[in-house]
Amino acid sequence: MRLFLVGPPGVGKSVVGRELARMLGASFLDMDDAIERATGRPNARTIIERGIEAFRDHETRLLDGLRPTPAWEVVATGGGASIRPANRERMRRLGLIVGLRGSVAAITRGLARTMDEREHLVREGITPRAHAERILRERRGVYADVDVGFEVAGAADAVARSIAAWIVSSRGIRVDVAGSRPYPVLIRAGLLEHVGRHLADLGWRGRVAVAGDRTARRAYLPAVASSLRGAGMEPVVVAVPEGERAKSKAALERLWRDLARAGIGRDGGIVAVGGGATGDLAGFAAATYMRGIALAHVPTTLLAMVDSSIGGKTGIDLPEGKNLVGAFHQPSAVFSDPAAIATLPERQVSSGLAEVIKTAFLADRESVAHAARSVERVLDRDLAPTTLLISMSAELKAAVVGADEREAGLRELLNFGHTLGHAYEAASGYRVAHGEAVAVGMVFATALAEELALAPRSLRPGLEDLLRRARLPVRARIPERAWRLLGRDKKVRAGKVRWILPRRVGRFSEVTGVPQRALDRAARALEGRTA
Repeated sequence: MRLFLVGPPGVGKSVVGRELARMLGASFLDMDDAIERATGRPNARTIIERGIEAFRDHETRLLDGLRPTPAWEVVATGGGASIRPANRERMRRLGLIVGLRGSVAAITRGLARTMDEREHLVREGITPRAHAERILRERRGVYADVDVGFEVAGAADAVARSIAAWIVSSRGIRVDVAGSRPYPVLIRAGLLEHVGRHLADLGWRGRVAVAGDRTARRAYLPAVASSLRGAGMEPVVVAVPEGERAKSKAALERLWRDLARAGIGRDGGIVAVGGGATGDLAGFAAATYMRGIALAHVPTTLLAMVDSSIGGKTGIDLPEGKNLVGAFHQPSAVFSDPAAIATLPERQVSSGLAEVIKTAFLADRESVAHAARSVERVLDRDLAPTTLLISMSAELKAAVVGADEREAGLRELLNFGHTLGHAYEAASGYRVAHGEAVAVGMVFATALAEELALAPRSLRPGLEDLLRRARLPVRARIPERAWRLLGRDKKVRAGKVRWILPRRVGRFSEVTGVPQRALDRAARALEGRTA
């Protein structure tokens, strides 16, 4: 996802862009600087020697060379980069166009400060003011063709804060999940108070169950229930157990019966408010009660926002293993409010970051770099980088599950770290948090890829460093019970455990029939012992 800053030369796109990227935890690209690096000469010389259209061609080629990525980048464009309609179309395919506006006086001051870089104007005897007046007159329509505009009338950091606030709290971010029943994932601070309006727009009416555990009922359900009432619905609050205890046969039966007592009909629905366990339980109940009723997710933990709420997986645990009983049941929508992260204990935030890091390694180097810039700030509850990191993970997961709704192939890549992680988590009696188990599982899978000569030995240190910075474990001793539980994993086929192993960032393979010697050596590496 990219934010393209457009506007007249001298308005401050580069200065605002650098500050905005810092606030958001995004990378930054200055198109003028990139073109100078590519040509090996100042842009003014390119314009003088080859003409303005040749320089515009450089801008077009640079935009065409930008590839889609879930990671966020702020791009400061040149003053004329948006003149060509095809360039604006390309920007919109890659993200949003943010316009910066300024008065003739402000732009004149900006141009005057940089006239030593504008030899082509000096040669023609064009003054900063004359250039500012001509640009604003000739490009009025071009600079108006933006997704949102901001006046540059003060310090760059104030303008950057306004843009960041617009993204995080006003506009928000929407990620669309494709499949047999497409649905949106909405990410915006303050979203809890607007869930009812969005569901009403999707056709929800009448009596609706709002399911949450004790924490959710105290902290989040009042706002969600109020929004449902405000949209003309009749919310009925339904209690579910805390944490992994929710994912049991007993809890499922209680929820079924509570839905019946509340009079929820086939035209009703369930709004699951809370963490992943609440969503898994409520989702399975929605899939099976009256042969299926509507479902909406309001995840309030980082783990649920980036993982379990997206993709339609639902389920409960058995003593023999995690998530062994369940169904695919897609929600009507997912409503993620990053402001909820501020109330979470640090261990829960770290647990969610494990899934973020997993997603980043599945995606590309830009996403890994984005995660590296942001993990400590998420732990500090910095809202802007938290919002963007959630959207980055949601975008990748949406793309994967949209292409493979029922885990027939591509979606299995999301199990990186989960094969051993689920077994380790279950063997601990769920005292090990899900994210902690996944972190251990990713380290093991990467060590195993090393032993099988699939991955370079340079890959694991980078992964471990990022996990440590997220305050997650990278060393563990796997109990014997976890190895026994591997044979009951849902991913076992024909009695063989399937491993999702990295080759490099963005490239993974499914491997079966791994020799015991390689497993033992990877386990020793996980324990911190030499092979």
